[in-house]
Amino acid sequence: MSDKPLIQLESLTKTFTTEAGVISAIKNVNLTINAGDYISIAGPSGCGKSTLMSILGLLDNATSGQYLLNGHQAHDLDVYQRAEIRNKEIGFVFQAFNLIGDLTVLENVALPLTYRKMKKQDRTEIAMNSLAKVSMVDRAKFYPAQLSGGQQQRIAVARSLVVDPSILLADEPTGNLDSKNANAIMDLFDELNEEGRTICMVTHDSRFAKRSRRIIQLEDGILR
Repeated sequence: MSDKPLIQLESLTKTFTTEAGVISAIKNVNLTINAGDYISIAGPSGCGKSTLMSILGLLDNATSGQYLLNGHQAHDLDVYQRAEIRNKEIGFVFQAFNLIGDLTVLENVALPLTYRKMKKQDRTEIAMNSLAKVSMVDRAKFYPAQLSGGQQQRIAVARSLVVDPSILLADEPTGNLDSKNANAIMDLFDELNEEGRTICMVTHDSRFAKRSRRIIQLEDGILR
């Protein structure tokens, strides 16, 4: 394993220009994430958590500062390179699940693999293995509307794992779930981290933040 950090942020800042002036969403953020870490970024709504997560996931650019992901300098990447790295290095889990309604569970999970030159049989095998990790193989032929919220989020986790990413980014993964299903998802994250998976989770719920190995507080765009 490399002794270099998986993620290195240095003086990262993101600003937006509005009619009211320039707004700083995140300010001079310094953060190191190593392989195998399980980190929670906690804070109230509007503190900049989702903005920071979008930058970590290469979905947005910082205004200034440095972001290194597994040796890649994010500032130097063009849109195609960013898309390629997202597909290979990053697994996303969103609050809203973001499953495609007219695709089966298996097709949803295999979708990230369609961007690779891979036979359908191989994609199916990898997707089924990913479903097995979240105990959802028996739902492979179902459609998202036939599943509960907790089951849909398990499918979303399986989809995020199918590319064997360097890091799993989870943005309020329990936000749309009841307490029982939320705890089940957190149990799954615990298991994945114990297996060596690197996880960075954004949450406003202190109960779930405490499940991680390291809590970072974000307040008014500043890490405390």
